[in-house]
Amino acid sequence: MIYPSILERTYQNYRPFVEQLSKQIKETLLNFCEVNPSYAFISRIKTIESVAEKIETGRFKKWTDLDDLFACSIIIPSLADEEKVIKFCQQAFSIQRIIKRGQNKKEPENFIFDTTRIYAKLVQNEDLNSENLLSIYSIPSEIQIKTAFEHAWSVTTHDLVYKSSDIDWRKLRLASQIKANVEQLDTLILAFESISQAIPKSKSSEIQIKNYLNQEIKKLFNRKLINDELFPEDLSRFSDNLYKLLKAHNADLKLENVQSAMNIICSVVEQVKRTEQPLSLSLYQYIIGILLQQNIITQLPSLYTLHITDEFKDFYHEVFETYIQSGQNSIFNYEE
Repeated sequence: MIYPSILERTYQNYRPFVEQLSKQIKETLLNFCEVNPSYAFISRIKTIESVAEKIETGRFKKWTDLDDLFACSIIIPSLADEEKVIKFCQQAFSIQRIIKRGQNKKEPENFIFDTTRIYAKLVQNEDLNSENLLSIYSIPSEIQIKTAFEHAWSVTTHDLVYKSSDIDWRKLRLASQIKANVEQLDTLILAFESISQAIPKSKSSEIQIKNYLNQEIKKLFNRKLINDELFPEDLSRFSDNLYKLLKAHNADLKLENVQSAMNIICSVVEQVKRTEQPLSLSLYQYIIGILLQQNIITQLPSLYTLHITDEFKDFYHEVFETYIQSGQNSIFNYEE
């Protein structure tokens, strides 16, 4: 692509400042995303070819109107997270303007790019007066807030449609149809709790058992029978793991079997003082110890591996020895 020499000079003049600007913004937003691990971050510095094409759209009167020489995106799980990102950016940067999704008018049958965009500058030191001078404080940047579905649509369709050497109505139509599906998915996720209630229930013994385990474990904590420190990071995952353990022991596992096991577990937990509970063990290992101690679990298939640590062996020494003597040796190994 050929572009004017004045564009080359101006771009190269701005380039070092844009690179420095990008480092500071990236550092700020990457730290924000690390604190919110379900968020993701991508960024780019606009190429000179892309700048030339943007100027040729006829939408910009002067160079300083270009507001995305550096642009980035924060990718969020759902639209419910959008306001949190906006508030953070308002605290971290000097906001020039915000264009929220839905702010621009569009017909209901149109499904076009409508991502929330924040145009911001770095916060300038009060002692500096470089508003009218070229500096990292005078260059605006674009921060887009995309949902995971929007990001997927963008990266999968952009090159197929907009980087193609052909202008094809069918491709544009298909991209719009996919975008419509993206909007629908984001709406479903945003209203997930309420919409899920409209779905007719279907009997599932596995889900019924997992839900029972989930509720019973909650009760133990609510009744303060187990130290709060043992509460798992993900209770649903814990219930799933406990279900798999019981299922490995009894392939024909039924709800009544699990209810009987939980009654025994609750009885044991009620008799143990909270101060005597093993804080060196996870809740999973604590429950395993009770299951083995009470002979609720005796034999496990060789393909099932128990997570037993040295702390478990110390606390449940007799239980562990009995388990090993029974020929069970499927134990997670940290040394291999």
